[in-house]
Amino acid sequence: MLKLLSKVNAMFDSVLNFFIWVAAAIFAGAMLIICLDVIMRYFLNRPMIWGLEICEYILLGISFFSAAWLLREEEHVKVEILLYWLKPKNQALLNAITSVVGALVFLIITWFAAKTTWENFVRDVPIMRSLRIPKAPLLAVITVGSFLLFIQFVRRSSGYLRSWGILKSKTQGS
Repeated sequence: MLKLLSKVNAMFDSVLNFFIWVAAAIFAGAMLIICLDVIMRYFLNRPMIWGLEICEYILLGISFFSAAWLLREEEHVKVEILLYWLKPKNQALLNAITSVVGALVFLIITWFAAKTTWENFVRDVPIMRSLRIPKAPLLAVITVGSFLLFIQFVRRSSGYLRSWGILKSKTQGS
């Protein structure tokens, strides 16, 4: 069972690594679109009406495709004022609690995002701006990213609970 869990964790880490590369690639794409739009607008007097809109969608992808990787690497923004004053045992417990809350929040977001994505897919709802594109694929990005965050929060909370248990047993044995 432990070997299977280790393989599943390794596969999930590979998925997170894949999505961080996707986020990096679409970030590079956004950079190129913006540079091209500046050249077209100011030097050729031919602005690309779709450039800003595509970059907005790319920002959505970057955010949701990279968030779970950032959480795994502990590179996300966090407020550590309270944690700084706590003992390691209590830090682990507080981090476990906040991770469980984060997992629950992203499970709910995943559910509603998946439901909304499916409804928009079935009804073939477009986004009516300069480009007429289907809304469902953009909502699917939120669904996938939220699900990845849910799983990562579960992994994170189990790690902190294990850490809390180990730290707890060490202090009781002293």
